[in-house]
Amino acid sequence: MLLPAHSTFSQENQPADQKNPESAAGPAALHTSYYVEISISRTLLTLFEKKAGSDPEVVAQYPVGTVVRGLKTYPTGPGKVTGITFDPWWYPTPYSRQVFRERGIELPPKVPPGDPLNYMGPFKISLSHKTWKGAIYRIHGNNNPKRVGRRVTGGCFVMGNADGLALAHRIRVGTEVNIVP
Repeated sequence: MLLPAHSTFSQENQPADQKNPESAAGPAALHTSYYVEISISRTLLTLFEKKAGSDPEVVAQYPVGTVVRGLKTYPTGPGKVTGITFDPWWYPTPYSRQVFRERGIELPPKVPPGDPLNYMGPFKISLSHKTWKGAIYRIHGNNNPKRVGRRVTGGCFVMGNADGLALAHRIRVGTEVNIVP
């Protein structure tokens, strides 16, 4: 069963470092409006195309890794894409660095693109959704395909790198995103 689109948001001005270059989105994305819905329990991201005068149409579905069961700090509801980055650096939080340290992995304060320890993978889609602590959520790649389609994250949504790159090139900053339980 597909879930319908529920909300509408307008684009806001984003800081220059958060903007997606128009050329990176591709020419089709400049003239097409999309809506993303992420189901935590179904571990599924659905991309809808919005056309004037008709209901949104499903154009793609992707398995995603979602938040582990029992974690209560993740946001649900409407929001939007606030930034799209390709080959991102990863800046692990002190908490992330501690978790990795307990696993015997010493993470640097910043991990460059392409590094096997870079858990962002080759793309990062920043969302307006935030925890009560102010942490933002992202859709990003990963270096472990076994995480996709399972409830394994601390809140972010992880995709297969090829699927995620296709999505990141198709949508743009301001795209509506609704997270459902």
